[in-house]
Amino acid sequence: MEKTHIINSLTFQMENVAKIFHNITEAYFNQEVKNNITLEEYAVMDTIVCYPNIDRNRLAKTLLKEKDYIDKQLSKLLKKNFIKEVKNNDSITKDTHYELTKNGNRVYQDIVLGKDRMVCILAKFISESELITFTKTLLKIRNILISLSDVDYQM
Repeated sequence: MEKTHIINSLTFQMENVAKIFHNITEAYFNQEVKNNITLEEYAVMDTIVCYPNIDRNRLAKTLLKEKDYIDKQLSKLLKKNFIKEVKNNDSITKDTHYELTKNGNRVYQDIVLGKDRMVCILAKFISESELITFTKTLLKIRNILISLSDVDYQM
């Protein structure tokens, strides 16, 4: 059996590609967005829009981040008046969820990206159907790993 070096392994290559994607995406975001918001803050806002009534624990699980990280991002967004806390009034749960304020919604709508710039760049080299298949495969791998692992995936 041929020896596989760690630098040629699937996990090592996926981690490196993810870092490259993140760095390039963050650079594009910072170039294009002039609304005094970071990519991380935008990701939190986008998740709040995508999943109404999401609480901070679910937000952390959805974004695969530590609760302290989520608390920091929520605190920044609250301070900027981009989100507001909403207390659940039902007797079963006393959780707080978050919603965009009018100001936050305006900023969010200004940012909503029509086309993912990375997808546009990759589309020059990889077909759209291959990119869709690859994305679905990554989601499938993610879900399999989460279901099989007892490790906390939060970074």
